[in-house]
Parts: sequence; structure tokens; C-alpha cells
Amino acid sequence: MRLAHLSDLHLYPPGALRVADVLGRRTAGALNLFLMRKPAHAVDRAKAAVAAVIEAQVDHVIVTGDLTNLALEPEFALAAEVLAPLGGHERLSIVPGNHDYYTPAVIAMKRFEHWFGHLVWPSGEGDYPAHKDLQGVRLILARSATMPPPLCAHGWIGARQAATIETLACEARDMGLFPVLAVHHYIHVQHSVREITGFLVDRGRLRELIRTSGLGLMLHGHDHHPHEMVVAGSDGRRVPVIGCGSTTAFRPEQGVFGHFNIYEIANGRVTVQRWQAADQGDRYHPVAG
Repeated sequence: MRLAHLSDLHLYPPGALRVADVLGRRTAGALNLFLMRKPAHAVDRAKAAVAAVIEAQVDHVIVTGDLTNLALEPEFALAAEVLAPLGGHERLSIVPGNHDYYTPAVIAMKRFEHWFGHLVWPSGEGDYPAHKDLQGVRLILARSATMPPPLCAHGWIGARQAATIETLACEARDMGLFPVLAVHHYIHVQHSVREITGFLVDRGRLRELIRTSGLGLMLHGHDHHPHEMVVAGSDGRRVPVIGCGSTTAFRPEQGVFGHFNIYEIANGRVTVQRWQAADQGDRYHPVAG
């Protein structure tokens, strides 16, 4: 099984933000969008990543959230257009990020699920976590995005989701499937303001779940820099926890390039191939290491 992993696209179509949208929770986000994110996250770069994934002929693609900036309807429409070439439910899976759940109204109307629910559940709707049984792999799709305090981006798994993830992972092992968890928030410690404003509140719960449940791999987004760590399982397994970084973030003067990963999963082992945007940001290529 070859699984591609993209994340944190932060797509914005010109003119999507109206004056009325800036009020409330989106005020600070709108400033951040135009001062920081918009110049760094180009739509053409996301399309180049999609083209590279298609050319690599992977079996399935997972996007670990933050397709949008402010969860605006035109942003979701653009994300759907950009990702459409990757295929439908059998070829593409997406979990929501905190930016896709930006306001209480967006959560209540299930705007993310309206656009991408068909890539999570066969019927287009259901509860998190969802799961897909692929060739030799069970992909578990969890939701960590929630509604944190203003100016914060915290996540939360919760006891109910954690219990279901454990059940799904144990079932997968009994069925001879390799269980992979996909979620937006990370479980490592950040040495920055993000450690105060944007961590997973119950990451201790998720760490313990990874240790004891039989999960074979955890994929996440949220951190725009690639990050890899290992959690030691109670049965001696070494469980990789991997964030590919933002697929579209591109500030070469700061050493920041867009990234995605391809994972080869075979015989209970995971091999990682890392891809990076080229110097001009118009194409992606595999990198050593």
C-alpha cells in the first residue's frame, strides 16, 4: 500500500472575504491571512502537489486538515476543485483542521462535512472517527478540530473518540490490517507560542492510546514544519508519528518549502519518502533523508 499524505493547504480564492466575514472570530484570522498566509500558500503550488501525487501512482491520499483559512464557502469550493483529480471515497480521505472549523456557525452547519463528508463516510455523513479498510491497511479518520477560545487553535479528541479508535485498531489487527490514524493536531511539544495557543489538550490520552492500542502509524498536520517521532508501544512496537508539514507553505528565503510524504506500508513496516517543492515552488520532487 502506497499512501500519500498532504496537509495544511490554506487555500484562498481572490475576493472570498467580504466585510461581513471579518466580524467576530475571523478578525484576527483575516489579518493573519493577508499579512502572513496568503503570500506563502499559493493555489498553483497545491495543484502542483496534486499533480506530483498522481504521477507517483499512489493507492490512496490522506489530507490532514486545514484546507481553508477562515472556513469560507469559496475556500471550500476551491479546495474541492483542487483536490478533485485525486479521486473519490476509495482514493481520497480528509479530516478537518481547526481552520476548517473556524466559527461556531461553520461547525453547526457542518460546512466541512457538506463539502467533504463523501470522502469520510460512504453515505456522506456519520460520526467521527470514521474508518476505511484498504488493501492491507485500516485508515482511521479522527476529528481533533473543535471550538477553542478566541486567538487559540487547540484540539481535543475526547474519551468517546479515543475508545472507538482503540476498538477500530484492535479489530484491524485481528483482521490482519495495519491500523493508521489520521488526525489534524500533533502530540509533540512545541517550543514556541503555539505550545500555549494551539496544542492538543488531551494529547496525553492520545499518546497512551498509541502506546497500547496496536496502532501502527499516526499521521497529523497543524505543524507547518515536517516532524517525526516514535512512540514506544507496550508490546515492543515502535509507532511512527509523522507530520508532513504544510504542503503549500513556501518561504525559500527562510528555508521553508512545501512538503508532502508518501508511505510504503508492507509487512507491518513503514517506509517514508519525503517530497519537497522545488526552488521556484512550481513542482515537487523526492528528497533524500
